[in-house]
Amino acid sequence: MPTRSHEPVDPQHTEHTAGAGEIAPVEDTHASAPATVPAEDPRGGRGTHDDVMDTHGGKLGSAWVGLVLGALVTILLLIFIAQNTTSTDVRYLGLEFSLPLGVLILFAAIAGALIMALFAGFRILQLRMRARRARKVGARGH
Repeated sequence: MPTRSHEPVDPQHTEHTAGAGEIAPVEDTHASAPATVPAEDPRGGRGTHDDVMDTHGGKLGSAWVGLVLGALVTILLLIFIAQNTTSTDVRYLGLEFSLPLGVLILFAAIAGALIMALFAGFRILQLRMRARRARKVGARGH
């Protein structure tokens, strides 16, 4: 039986010739489990299997999903602004002005996002200060 390119070559193996109607058995050369290689540790050592980045998405995949969703929302928002060009009178904190409805709603959405980012930033600072205090207390305890 001729050796196929995907089969391992064993120089000490003598080939068994099958009879005219027989099919020679082929040895299973596939591994029972996939081989894993530990990830490189940025500090120079070898990592564990848990350190290996998830190949089913990870941070880069999430960034792409966020980018695509952001682009879709932007396109929908531009369509909304283009279709709602009716001018609207606005009175805000003693100011009176006129803006297209779509632009007015865009400004409201931007203001909401900025307020949300402000509160999120305060929360992040709060958690960082709490973690810093915990590290100091942990360092004193050891």
